[in-house]
Amino acid sequence: MLQIGRQGRTGKAGKAKEAAAIADAGGIVLPRFMRKPVRHMTRLFNHGIIFRPKVIVTLVGLLTVGVGIAYAIESGHGERLVAHGTALAGFKIADVKISGVKEVSRIDVLTNIDLGAERSLFSFDVHGAREALRKLPWVYEARVSKAYPDKVLIDIVERTPFAIWQNNGELWLVERDGAKIAPFDDRFAGLPLVVGSGAAGDAAKFVSMVARHPVIASQVKAHVRIGERRWNLVLQNGVTVLLPEGREEIELAQLAKLEAENSLLSRDIAEVDMRMGDRVVMRLSADAAARLKPVEASEKKPGKDT
Repeated sequence: MLQIGRQGRTGKAGKAKEAAAIADAGGIVLPRFMRKPVRHMTRLFNHGIIFRPKVIVTLVGLLTVGVGIAYAIESGHGERLVAHGTALAGFKIADVKISGVKEVSRIDVLTNIDLGAERSLFSFDVHGAREALRKLPWVYEARVSKAYPDKVLIDIVERTPFAIWQNNGELWLVERDGAKIAPFDDRFAGLPLVVGSGAAGDAAKFVSMVARHPVIASQVKAHVRIGERRWNLVLQNGVTVLLPEGREEIELAQLAKLEAENSLLSRDIAEVDMRMGDRVVMRLSADAAARLKPVEASEKKPGKDT
């Protein structure tokens, strides 16, 4: 039976009697903090429970709020409701601190993360922001975290360009493993130039080989991949060095020796072919060949007896 009215006060003596009654009924004497809930349960089952009017108003209010929240969640407006409420409660994003950026602009970062319509830090999606930032060309890794009550912290690890890759008329900045970063930028003109299909992925090992011979490396203009099998070197003066497949390191050492002892690469030649193994074949430049022709012709003329 549900009874509504004023609840009579029970003094300490009454409470003690109730505790004794529980004990006499074969129960146990409960700790003080448990006695009140037990009394209410006992009245509920034996005589109904007495509610004060203000308790009823409170319960109705709580029930209304609960129904409202349930409806908002069911109708798909729950997240917006939580975001709005937490923003009003002081958890609105006031600042986004970004560190680690050099090639990535602050605008790129802010336009690629979703702060939400209410900018609530509580409902801000850290994982979604991290994945969105990882899709930016220069971003290798992104760490995103919340600093309550009102800050988002973003730490960017940028990708490192290793070389310039020229292929099919296009120039790209690539990482050491050959992965493309972004189109070529003049600021990176000092990076090694690798040319041809497959050159980007195979460049790291070969460029490192060449770098071990400064007398050659200082003259290299481009590292050219031939048939995705072997390499040529194009020098600043236009000379091309043809290297054999699988013996690049041996022939580079031999070439460095010839250059140090004889200034081979400074001569009037167009090509140095190192593919034979037992000999080095040189082809003259067009100018040198043209100058040589008159000499050859004069040598073929029959001379007069004196």
